[in-house]
Amino acid sequence: MHICLLPTETLFCIFTSIFEAYVYRSTLAALARTCRTFKEPALDILWKDLSGFEPFILCLPESVRKRDVLGNLTLNRPLFNREWRIVCQYAQRVRYLYIDSMHLDAIDDRVIQTLMSAPAPTVLLPNLRTLHWLDSRERFFPLLRTLLGPTITSVGLGHGHLRPSSFAKSALLASFSVRCPFIQKFCCIGFYEGSKESLDVVCEALYGWRELSYLEAGVLNAQSLVHLASLSSLKSLCCETCDLNDMQPNSIPTFTHQLDDVSISTPSLSALVQYLRNIRFLSCRWVQLWIDENEPYDPLDIPDLIVSLSKVFSPDLEHLGVSFGFKPDPEERHDPRFAIAFDAVTPLLSLSRLTSLELSWLCTSAIDDGSLKILTQSWPQLEKFHFGGGIRWLVPPSLTFIGLVHLVQHCRRLHTIQMTFHASSIDTNSELFSKIIPNKNITSIDAGISPIVDPLAVACQLHALLPNLTEVVTFDSFEDISPLPALFENLEAGWQSVNTFLNTLITGAKIKEKINQGPY
Repeated sequence: MHICLLPTETLFCIFTSIFEAYVYRSTLAALARTCRTFKEPALDILWKDLSGFEPFILCLPESVRKRDVLGNLTLNRPLFNREWRIVCQYAQRVRYLYIDSMHLDAIDDRVIQTLMSAPAPTVLLPNLRTLHWLDSRERFFPLLRTLLGPTITSVGLGHGHLRPSSFAKSALLASFSVRCPFIQKFCCIGFYEGSKESLDVVCEALYGWRELSYLEAGVLNAQSLVHLASLSSLKSLCCETCDLNDMQPNSIPTFTHQLDDVSISTPSLSALVQYLRNIRFLSCRWVQLWIDENEPYDPLDIPDLIVSLSKVFSPDLEHLGVSFGFKPDPEERHDPRFAIAFDAVTPLLSLSRLTSLELSWLCTSAIDDGSLKILTQSWPQLEKFHFGGGIRWLVPPSLTFIGLVHLVQHCRRLHTIQMTFHASSIDTNSELFSKIIPNKNITSIDAGISPIVDPLAVACQLHALLPNLTEVVTFDSFEDISPLPALFENLEAGWQSVNTFLNTLITGAKIKEKINQGPY
């Protein structure tokens, strides 16, 4: 069958594959000009995803448009009906529109006024589904408002940095639930600040959306959280902490429906602990918490945080990550008060379905081999294990190579490890080591600031435990730490030797494997 005789749906699939293969847009434009059969499906794909307003102006006759002395697009006169028909035949095909500051700076006020004056009853983009508007300058809000309509189901608002709230911005946010009542995905990062007026406006908008499934926002007040907790459609939530201390016990936001992921940002560890005392997520699979604080934290807050994590989130949790911007000063690096005790970690034992744990900033120096064995037995499905190792704590670790053996023994699915331990020779004839099943998934581990003795023995033990391991990553700069404790003095050279030995062992293993295979 000749390609021109194929059904339109088939041509659409073929042209879509061309577009998704990152072929130049000019290829689709050429297809649209080839014949009438190709024109409609090719134009639909060509105009489906659009960045900026320039394409609409460039499709006009040259007698109507020009560029000014700054190179920005402008118009010689208002558009007549015949020109509007040209714009509308393309505008009706747009499903996704992305606008940022550069796009808006490339057109002048004449173009903006024209776009806002689409002939009634036609709206400029009647079939728009997704709108990303990354500019918070108020003079462009009227243009943004003309784009809003009931066909839109996904909106992204944002800017590179947070600008103060204003009445114009609040009025715009307040109009969203009326103009776009069927929103399913709403992203509003860096578009409003945490003033009471802004929070009330955002809350009002959220109340108008009953089909919301994805929300990425700044601060949300208690009323917004209570409403969101009632939405069975909500699957993803990203927000910042707020003051929930005045919540009554019977009105605490409690998310009973299944959430795929929750991400919460907070200015400090203490603020996060307070926040978690007044909210509940009873069914959630993935949690990431971001602590922006750079100042020292109170070590006593860590046990409270871990208790809160075990109470706030369900035992079905699969990913738990807490990222911390804290960087200890030289005195804090040596302070054993920051070393978390095993008893403080035990509340997390109930999270038996964990596949990913990211607590790389913790000082785990007080956790010993026996404690880690209990932890790993409680998390048999772990695939990613970041437990300390992300900060150069100089408190001597209690974990040894035996702890790493326990981790590999009880977590058979592991593919990523970051932990600090005292690497040295162990009894490889022991029952624990001799009967372990090696993990072939792991090709690299992060040992943080692990002290090391006898690099050759450590490399041999690692090769037996992790036969495909090719590299051990560690901190390699200690110029800002003086004096460096004797335990850590030869860390860099020791692990470099381990990596050299590992490469030799792997090369030898490959040669042996070829010999064992014999001739074909």
